[in-house]
Amino acid sequence: MSMQSDFYDDDEVIDYRYYLDLVKTVLLKHYRTIFAISLFCVLAAVMYVQSQAPTYVSTVTLHIAPNDVAMFSFEQWMFSDDEKFQDTQIGILQSKKLLKRVVDTIDLHEARTLTPASFDAGLASKAKAWLASISDVEPAENFATEADRIASTASELSSLMTINKPPGREYSSLLNVTVRLADPELAAKTANAIADVYINLVFENEIDSAKKNQGFLTNRLSILREDLRLAEQRLQDYREQEDLLLNATGESEVDQELSSLSDRYFKARENRLRQENLYQQVRNTSSNRETWEKLPAISNHPSVRKVQSELFELTQRKNELSKRYGSRHNKMIALNSEIESVTRELSSQVSDIIDGIRNEYELSRKIEIAAEQTLSGVRDRKQLLGRKEFQINDLTQDVEAKREVYAIFLERLNQDGASGPMRNDNIWVADPAVVPNGGQRTSLTRAGLIALILSFGFTTGVGLLFELTRNTLGSADDVEKKLGKPFLGYLPLIKSGTLRPGIVLAEYMNNPQSRFSEALRTVRTAITLSAISKSDGAKVFLVTSSQSGEGKSSVALSLASTFGHTAKVLILDADLRKPSIEKILNQSNHKFPGVSDVIAKTTTLEDAIHSYEKESFDTLFAGGRTIRPLELLSSHQFQTLMQELGDRYDFIIIDSPPCVSVSDAYVLATHADSIIYVAKANATPVPEIRTCINRFANIDTEVTGVLINQVDFDAAHNQSKYRDYYEYHGYGLEESERGATKT
Repeated sequence: MSMQSDFYDDDEVIDYRYYLDLVKTVLLKHYRTIFAISLFCVLAAVMYVQSQAPTYVSTVTLHIAPNDVAMFSFEQWMFSDDEKFQDTQIGILQSKKLLKRVVDTIDLHEARTLTPASFDAGLASKAKAWLASISDVEPAENFATEADRIASTASELSSLMTINKPPGREYSSLLNVTVRLADPELAAKTANAIADVYINLVFENEIDSAKKNQGFLTNRLSILREDLRLAEQRLQDYREQEDLLLNATGESEVDQELSSLSDRYFKARENRLRQENLYQQVRNTSSNRETWEKLPAISNHPSVRKVQSELFELTQRKNELSKRYGSRHNKMIALNSEIESVTRELSSQVSDIIDGIRNEYELSRKIEIAAEQTLSGVRDRKQLLGRKEFQINDLTQDVEAKREVYAIFLERLNQDGASGPMRNDNIWVADPAVVPNGGQRTSLTRAGLIALILSFGFTTGVGLLFELTRNTLGSADDVEKKLGKPFLGYLPLIKSGTLRPGIVLAEYMNNPQSRFSEALRTVRTAITLSAISKSDGAKVFLVTSSQSGEGKSSVALSLASTFGHTAKVLILDADLRKPSIEKILNQSNHKFPGVSDVIAKTTTLEDAIHSYEKESFDTLFAGGRTIRPLELLSSHQFQTLMQELGDRYDFIIIDSPPCVSVSDAYVLATHADSIIYVAKANATPVPEIRTCINRFANIDTEVTGVLINQVDFDAAHNQSKYRDYYEYHGYGLEESERGATKT
């Protein structure tokens, strides 16, 4: 399993010889089909071209450029929008309106035929004339109206005309209008008619455009005049409604008042903030005189400073007298009484100052609110005046804009009325169409060669696609690339008049020098080498395949015979459901004892084993029918049987049932040392084989290799593919023997 996954992950080098051999295989395998299809396509192409009527080509050359493009201006030639203009004119030339007018102008719908149809010349034309002469069928009358016939002819003419630049004049203002018809004179007449109708149609479109433009301008002017009148009326009505006399003086007075009130408001706000700061300081301090006296607003007050000074002097005197007198002295008592009186006065002064700070704060706050309200009212008056002024300006601008637009349209109408429609002088016929001298027809040689190349390429490509998508095994490369498993060899297809059992074994026994015998010995060598590569060797080989009919049993018998020449070999028919070994050797089924009988102990192993001295091997048939073959193969008795057989024989070859239909092969794989997978050449789908190989890997058993059976080496497409096989298996043989081997 790991080898397979590693194989798919590796980068591969493209082998071009493989694809060359693949092409060669397709050509050799399907050459009859390829030749027949190619010959049919060539004959059909030649007959079709030979039966075509000649085509008469007539061309008219037009000079088409915008009206304002100078004829010899380099700047206009390089940088103008001339290409867009010409693309537009090409669309007009191809329009149904123009073509219908052309058909109607020259009565083109009355012509017998326009298209150079097939089967109107050569042998086909003669055959049609002969059929018409012997036929009594009258031509059907055309009941279509003239308008329908004109439209149908115009549609047909559109497919018969082409418009392009003249060769070598890609940057010019010239256009070729080419018409291909069955009649030469009608072709030239139609081409010239297209040019004339186009020029007239362009001028008519210009006249119609001028009329439409003038009508549009007139209608638009009336609408713009009414819009202008309404805009002026709205402006006047608004002035009268608002009674506005806006001037610089009125606006200046409002601005001065607003400026003065703003100054007052900011001063009041500043004073309020200052008083609020003092008030917050007083509120945030503790309620005692000593703390309040520390505040700058209180300590710096003149009355407080005066009382504090007086208190300080009394305190100094007390300190001096206390040195001479005691506390009960009359002077000390009088001095203390005076100090207490001054202290009470200081507290009273501090309380008055705090009350003053609070009152000043409340007053400043009221003054600020009053100033703010007055300022807000003036601002509202200012905004109202601004809105009215903006509305006046908006209405005034609307009137001016409508007046300008009205003037522009009026000027444009006067200009168009004075000038009128102008013909485009840069659109004219540069070279009129002439009657062609001869017709054109596809070359028979060229048509046949193209048909041959296309048909040959198509059929070969289909064959290659079939071969590439063929999901079967046909070569050693297929085994290695698609499965990632070793390749054991090829076994040729034995062709015989009768399909009888044992023909493969008989081929090996009766023709030891045949191609099949040599191939079988090569497979035996590959199996032996793979067995040697195992650490403990291999003596039990399981031969299996995806489905029945792939030659699995015949291969198992043939391998048993090849191993029997050098060792003691037993072939065991483990297909208990549909055994084949007994049918091949004895042309019977379930008549001889075998595996099921030995396990059921209805016979001994010695009685169940049959020897075939000519083929050099012993065999153990499937035995009697059993209704539980899978349980029998999974039993301990079968394991014991395999151990006993392993002690008796050098090699054991097990013929197992197909691994897709039933699970017997996976049970048998647990008793095998090597698994040989047989695949029918170009028949067995690879997904089926890969599924079986993966199932073997899931039970920890590996497929030793893949053998491709029933290869048809004599087929023509296989001779080059298996050339190396021919050379290898013909090595060492005389010419007569080599011929007999191939035969």
